[in-house]
Amino acid sequence: MKNLSFALHTIGYFSILMAAPLVAHDAHAFGRARAPASTPSPNVPAATPPPAATPRPTAAPTMTPAPVTTPTPAPISSTCVSSDPAHLCMGIKMVSYTKNDSPVLSESQANALIAGINKAWSPCNIAFQLEKYEAVDPATRGLNFDSNWRYDGDTIRSNFNDGNTFLVVSVGNLTGSTIAVTQMPGTGVYGVLVENNYANNPLTVGHELGHYMGLYHVNDTSNLMSAYIGPNTAAVNADQCATARKTDFDYWQVMMRH
Repeated sequence: MKNLSFALHTIGYFSILMAAPLVAHDAHAFGRARAPASTPSPNVPAATPPPAATPRPTAAPTMTPAPVTTPTPAPISSTCVSSDPAHLCMGIKMVSYTKNDSPVLSESQANALIAGINKAWSPCNIAFQLEKYEAVDPATRGLNFDSNWRYDGDTIRSNFNDGNTFLVVSVGNLTGSTIAVTQMPGTGVYGVLVENNYANNPLTVGHELGHYMGLYHVNDTSNLMSAYIGPNTAAVNADQCATARKTDFDYWQVMMRH
């Protein structure tokens, strides 16, 4: 049984949360020259018309395609776009595994989760909006409900990562005492994997998004990035805010919404 109070450890570059897109031309026809009405002298051959001229084709003009712009996706949750130029609004995608047609995390739970995460990150003027939600039977993707994240973590992320949103995947059980794991920026395929029993905890997922934004663990047990997560471990400080915001600009501008 994995305890509700859990330890978070960093192994290598992984953050592991553990329990404790023929120009047509008209060719002119040339008719044959006809003999006069009277019968021509047999010694005078009929005139031979000149050969038809072959028109030179005109090259089709080169067309310059119009630039393609990608509109900001309409969020499923409340939008976090703000008139405040300092406010960072980030797009997020949540994928929930299903078992017997029942999702680990429902869409309504995902919306509530976003609200809790935004509360935790509000001191940094960073917020998230849910743009995509998918409930997926992992077997249809060749994946298992329960996950050995060391071996199939990148496969899971590659299945669902679209490159322009933060990714959170709610799975079944993770191996051992691990309850959530996240790649740090600059280390590989990105995305949070979180175990079913903790998938709707905004502090757990908010903590993992902190790693997504370049934050490591701290010893302050009241801090969101503490190695131990509890009901009151929600604080973030000015240095953490500066790091998270810098990471968003350095790595995740494609995920920013304006």
